[in-house]
Amino acid sequence: MPKIIWGTLAAAAVTVALAGCGSSTNAGPVAAGGSTAPGGPATAEAPGSGTGAGTPGKGTPAGGSPSTGTGTGTGSGTGTGDGSGTGAATGTGTGTETGDAPGGGLGGDGAGDSPRCTSQMLGASLTSSYAVETNRYVTLVLTNTSDRSCTVRGWSGLQLVNAAGLVHTDVLRHGTPRTVALPSGGRAYERLYWTSELAGDETVPCQPSANALKVVPPNQTRQLEAPWSYGPVCRHGRISLTPLSASPTGG
Repeated sequence: MPKIIWGTLAAAAVTVALAGCGSSTNAGPVAAGGSTAPGGPATAEAPGSGTGAGTPGKGTPAGGSPSTGTGTGTGSGTGTGDGSGTGAATGTGTGTETGDAPGGGLGGDGAGDSPRCTSQMLGASLTSSYAVETNRYVTLVLTNTSDRSCTVRGWSGLQLVNAAGLVHTDVLRHGTPRTVALPSGGRAYERLYWTSELAGDETVPCQPSANALKVVPPNQTRQLEAPWSYGPVCRHGRISLTPLSASPTGG
């Protein structure tokens, strides 16, 4: 298939563990791939917007040959979904020119007019659990509970918890992120999979059992919560995670 940790102090620790959705270690060391993990981890294209700078003075026109004038020019660029931007520069003198300037910031997520889904707009649930030998699978569903459309892109932050606090959780991300548009009531899906097979330094039970999964949607900090009833996650809480998709099967 095409990485991902309550009292007042525990709640604060969960938010810190989840807010940094990098290549993904939520608590503890970086996870390594399980026996069923597909391919290597992918790096998400970070959403955002940027401003490019146009090339002043003499430059290369959009059509080909440079202009004949010299002088000063100003330009501006706006980042697009792939992290690039386009800027236009106009020189003063006997000629004008236009050229491409790279965006100065992070690219947008291709959302168009739809805003990014915030945690306040979403609900989280777990469904479609099954097992194949020692492998365990479950689907995380993010549902747009608001009355307007929005988009999600990338991977959620995950942290297992129980009554005692945080349960060690390492998230390994797989696949290529895509922007998923969610109308009101629409759903996006992420597949979680892990193993019940012990690591060399684990004994039964391999890890404490969790009773809930804290979820932070991409680019958000507020946590959602879904009940967890799937037993301990062995190999030190290692969970493999696919990016959000419009399909429950990840297609």
